[in-house]
Amino acid sequence: MLATLAVIGLLAFTAPAAAELKDSVVLRWTFIAQRVGVAQYWAYKQSKGNAAVNADLASAFAVHSVLARTNAALAPTLLDGPLYDEVAKSGVSEAVRDASAALGIKIGIDIATASATDAGLEVSYYRPGYPDSLARDNEYVFTPEQIGAPRDFLLYPNYANGTTFVYPVSKIPGLAAPYLKAPFKFGTPDFEAENKVVLEQGGTYAPNRTAYDTDTARFWLGAVSGSGGQGSAGVTGMVQNISIALLPDTFTPEQQAAFFAKLGTAFYDAIIAVWYVKFKAPRWRPITAIQKYYNASWTPLLGTPQHPEYPSAHQGIFGGGWSVLVRELGGKSDFTFTVKSDWPNIPDRTYNNLATAAAEAGNSRVFAGAHWAQANNDGFALGKAVGEYIYDNIDKVIYGKQSALKW
Repeated sequence: MLATLAVIGLLAFTAPAAAELKDSVVLRWTFIAQRVGVAQYWAYKQSKGNAAVNADLASAFAVHSVLARTNAALAPTLLDGPLYDEVAKSGVSEAVRDASAALGIKIGIDIATASATDAGLEVSYYRPGYPDSLARDNEYVFTPEQIGAPRDFLLYPNYANGTTFVYPVSKIPGLAAPYLKAPFKFGTPDFEAENKVVLEQGGTYAPNRTAYDTDTARFWLGAVSGSGGQGSAGVTGMVQNISIALLPDTFTPEQQAAFFAKLGTAFYDAIIAVWYVKFKAPRWRPITAIQKYYNASWTPLLGTPQHPEYPSAHQGIFGGGWSVLVRELGGKSDFTFTVKSDWPNIPDRTYNNLATAAAEAGNSRVFAGAHWAQANNDGFALGKAVGEYIYDNIDKVIYGKQSALKW
């Protein structure tokens, strides 16, 4: 399943054209697989004071060990070759190589062993509690394109039962409590105001959406497939690329590993919190509300993700990672950077402020027709709270040492 991979595993992405960080073993393996920072960070920490171990090489072995255990079929092709290259580059003796391998492999085994007790790795077959034809106001049902095989299933409901790496599971119900009753209800002035924007800007035909806004909906998915369900994973690669472009080039590999450990953990722990809210109070999608009450033929610009609307997973993940990056940059926002586009017909975009890019990423989900604005804003705030905690507590890894969420 994807839960462990979401933190440490295999979601490859394209390196930015001009990465600012100096090339290192950390970046080389980050390019192979997103969010391997926890394993790499542990390798550097546990190598301190051990003259018999090469920390860089231990880091490479740690990543390889984790990935080979979560998807063994990849080892002969994607993983083994780069590992052999790292050994050759290191120029160390056989004794140091073997000691480094022993440490890295142990880290991989520790992480894989911890994941064995993660309920987020179990199959979870969630369905709405009533027939699709009896859509109730404010409650989630399958959207029209999801009714009938092969799409009559929910994406990753098991995340709602997952255990976190750093943010304590016991804190999630308290963190989530304000959001469980927050979504604007159908018929209220707030709902009508937000829904008017989606009607005007989020449909296949949208008279008030510019060409730039249409591209924005796809651009911030970070996935060429165009499926709304793909964007939650794609945005992590975009945030990582932005981080690589903006972090100081004086960072040592150990500092790089510490940062990417925080970033990857924030992505994953935030998604656990988001999914808890999604399935604790499952909310209908814009297409359901709009087709029922406003326009029976309305369709969103992009495909609707196969899970409840509130809060936005895209923005929850984004908020978790974004908060870590902003903290690492000293809370400053006025940086100029270019974000690479995954879309062949959409050019790369350059921004001169982090806040501008973050706001555009949130708006992209309205332009896609997948979310009302409140889900984006609250998803970002929820993820940000998780990311802030992780930034200050990265050394308190509790994965595998806590119970699953209580429902």
